[in-house]
Amino acid sequence: MPKRVGYIYPRMNDREFIRRCKKIGTRECKKKKRKDVRKVLDHWDRYEDMTMDMIEARSFKPRIPRMKTIYDPSSQKWRDTYRVPFWPDGLMHIMVCQAMMDVLMRGMSPWTCSSIPQRGGKRVHKRLRHAMQDRPGQSTYAGEADVKSYYDSIHLDMLMTALERKIKDQEFLLLVAICITCAQITLREALDQGLNWRDITRGQVGLYIGLYIDQWLANFYLEPLDRMVLAHPGVKFTTRHMDNIIIIGPNKKKLHAAMRDIARGMDGLRLTMKGDWQVYRTTFTRKAKARRLTMTEKQRRLRHPRMVAAVGYRFGHDHITMRKRNFLRFTRQCRRVQKKLRAGARITVNQASGLLSRIGQLKHCDSYEVRVKYVDPIGVRNLKEVVRYESKRRLAAQQRLYAGGAA
Repeated sequence: MPKRVGYIYPRMNDREFIRRCKKIGTRECKKKKRKDVRKVLDHWDRYEDMTMDMIEARSFKPRIPRMKTIYDPSSQKWRDTYRVPFWPDGLMHIMVCQAMMDVLMRGMSPWTCSSIPQRGGKRVHKRLRHAMQDRPGQSTYAGEADVKSYYDSIHLDMLMTALERKIKDQEFLLLVAICITCAQITLREALDQGLNWRDITRGQVGLYIGLYIDQWLANFYLEPLDRMVLAHPGVKFTTRHMDNIIIIGPNKKKLHAAMRDIARGMDGLRLTMKGDWQVYRTTFTRKAKARRLTMTEKQRRLRHPRMVAAVGYRFGHDHITMRKRNFLRFTRQCRRVQKKLRAGARITVNQASGLLSRIGQLKHCDSYEVRVKYVDPIGVRNLKEVVRYESKRRLAAQQRLYAGGAA
């Protein structure tokens, strides 16, 4: 067992630490517009004192998360997401994660890229582009796998057991168990009753999608699987975006063996691999090209190499393109804006900002002809002018409000 870390709970009993966690939680502009966040920011001194008292008295008691069903256009699925108030729950989740950040990052794979600072889709894009274009001899085959109902399938007892292998502060582990289960008990009450984290998580399965602490622990739970994949002899490149695993290598049989090992590793974590996992060729080897010459036209159409699809792009050995559904949304937005320009109508701010975001995706793929056909007739400068005018108008309105309504 590796050396464990202790005395983590006292790390949160510091005003500078609380202020840093507050900045992390309010970094996004959209979050600052929420009523519960604005209330905390407007009266921060009082809430900072209350947070310090809550840490010292061990009086944090979670609230029941509110569920909201949303449609995720990127995956084309309906998801049940959960939300808690920014104070105290949201801030406490951030403080807990920041306090054990060194523990979570210590054994994490460098290619675990989701919900982690400086490790977003851009890192996956860079890794796959390097594998496909700079190492074509080692990327002739690729495999994709996914975990079935990942968040809902995580056994909290096993998650906390894995966390206990790295943390020996039992008081902090009890707080983590209370946070992830949203148990209606304070840390002080649990300590007075002689409870430990096993009493809180016994028999419970599933994490809440949308909570800050749960996405960090979901990444942490697959750490043994990441180490196994990195050490597998048939895998030359790998990335994991939350529960989506991509492996790349030159040998198809070894990738199939890696997939079987991944399935066994998931069984050890009491997870299930989705049945749509696949291993496919990304290019033709010399022998495959020779066999292809003897095939019929129908067989040639069925047996063709594929591009690796991830983070909104498709990666090939000589070019990168946008995924089909993203490209369709982009072209439809362009046609709507072009139709307005021909009719002399005004482009709305939402249309301009949304299309600018889509155009930004073209910087990371081969898109010269797409730009000439769809973007140049509109003009990026025109879209930026619409956004700039709206920004100036809102700033002027805000200044008039601060001046007491004077013109």
